[in-house]
Amino acid sequence: MKKIFEKVVTITLGVISLFFVIMMLVTAFGGLELSDFDNSIVRALLICLAVIFAVLTGLAVFAAFQDNEKLSSVVLFKNKESATKATVAVVKRTAKRVVKEIPEAKLTKVQIVADDNGNVRLKVDVKLATDATMEVVTKVRALLIDTFANVFGIEFASIDFRIVKSKNSYVPSAAAVDQRVAELKATVEINKPEEVAEAAEAEAAEAPAEIAEDTIGIIPSGGDAEVDEASGSDAPVANSANAAEEPAAEAEEAEEASEEEAAEEGEEAAEEAATEEAEAPVTEAAEETAVDADEEDK
Repeated sequence: MKKIFEKVVTITLGVISLFFVIMMLVTAFGGLELSDFDNSIVRALLICLAVIFAVLTGLAVFAAFQDNEKLSSVVLFKNKESATKATVAVVKRTAKRVVKEIPEAKLTKVQIVADDNGNVRLKVDVKLATDATMEVVTKVRALLIDTFANVFGIEFASIDFRIVKSKNSYVPSAAAVDQRVAELKATVEINKPEEVAEAAEAEAAEAPAEIAEDTIGIIPSGGDAEVDEASGSDAPVANSANAAEEPAAEAEEAEEASEEEAAEEGEEAAEEAATEEAEAPVTEAAEETAVDADEEDK
């Protein structure tokens, strides 16, 4: 049927296209004048041909993109003298009768389709009234395969189901939803710039290890060590100031420690030099005494 339709459309389009081409050539070479088209009949004819051409072009494009062809009947068996076919109505009634055995399913539409390779397929629209979709559809498919194999002796290349309506009552539990949410969160990757992520990690690493120390207030150097409980509301301000001054204080302590170490090393060097100068005259005097004693012995 599809091939016949395509042939008719192709021939009609060719005739109309040839007519328009000839009319354009005749007009271009002076055979027709513009005044010849100033007629209601001619205009109506041209408009009708243009509309027919546009409609047939659309149908040709639509048919070209259709991979399947609906059949009105399917061949059951044949020989050299005869052939036996079953119409779509017979196939549809048989399929509906078999599926009535399953209360959860109901067939609404049955089509027999052939592709370009000649494979015949059965397309079925079904309504379901259950939550177990896979089990019911598989059971319907098994019934159709067994019925058509034993009644008509045919086997379709495939049976395609399309669920047009489903009455289900499944409601997931809160625990199952929470578990699924946790699993999905674990697989989510946050699209955050690398610089922002590195800065956040650095801030987390530099955070104080003991948060309890932040609750201690600042005690003035010239005041008493006692802390009034009534001034507890001012503690966060003092803590924030103390936290801000801690890096500067640590830097100053490090510089003072380095300066003290340098001063101590300088003092130790000066003491060693003074000790060596003090010991030098004593050594020289002892050596002169020993030389004098040797000369007297001689």
